[in-house]
Amino acid sequence: MALALFGFVNNRRKNALCKQVNVEFTGNPELKFVGKEEILDLLFAKGFRIEQVPVGSINLMNIEKELGLHPAIRKAETFFSSGNTLNIIITKREPILRVFDASGESYYLDEDGDYMPLMDTYTARVPVASGNITEKMPGNNVKKILQNDSLAEAYILDDLFMIASAARRDTFIWAQLEQLNVLPDKEIELIPAIGPGRVLLGDASGISDKFKRLSLFYKEGLPKAGWSKYSSVNLKFNNQIICTQNTY
Repeated sequence: MALALFGFVNNRRKNALCKQVNVEFTGNPELKFVGKEEILDLLFAKGFRIEQVPVGSINLMNIEKELGLHPAIRKAETFFSSGNTLNIIITKREPILRVFDASGESYYLDEDGDYMPLMDTYTARVPVASGNITEKMPGNNVKKILQNDSLAEAYILDDLFMIASAARRDTFIWAQLEQLNVLPDKEIELIPAIGPGRVLLGDASGISDKFKRLSLFYKEGLPKAGWSKYSSVNLKFNNQIICTQNTY
């Protein structure tokens, strides 16, 4: 009797019509790459019929898989709640760096090191990487470069990603980082928002220590010397901050 009742309730739920769709987003609220209407339009264009359709005929796994293909979406989760409402929870991808390579192509790297194309709907305000970036994005993920010594030797994208990721963990440094410029010799300089015109980092090795020294320089050195005194700062060498004065 209990099994029969359970089956009756389960069938009744499957045959009930989906009343509405609720779309929610997690992640940085400032990112506007994708919105609710675009999600619904995408599902409709792909042949998904949801509202006023029996709950049992809606394939949640296929919806998640389709939404996961969107370049701005990291993950999609779906479930039905009371009132036969379909809930779609979207986890957004968050770019941390916009790359302009030497051929003129541009794209983002997200917080996981994944390639992320530009989109017409929105432009993220993130630091820019430019200069002598001659290699193309290999595959889809920078972390694959980090795990392969020969790739790490050949590519600069891993260093750019590591520097941007380290800067993002320090709110003060992140606020200063406007641009990473790759020089002809493949060394990397940081172009800050205020203070010296350029900060030479070299490569990504010891980047946390380099940023500690840079933060110390900004908080203790520049206020005493004056914000316009130095044209550049060199952090390449361990335990050193080498400053070049402006000549004007």
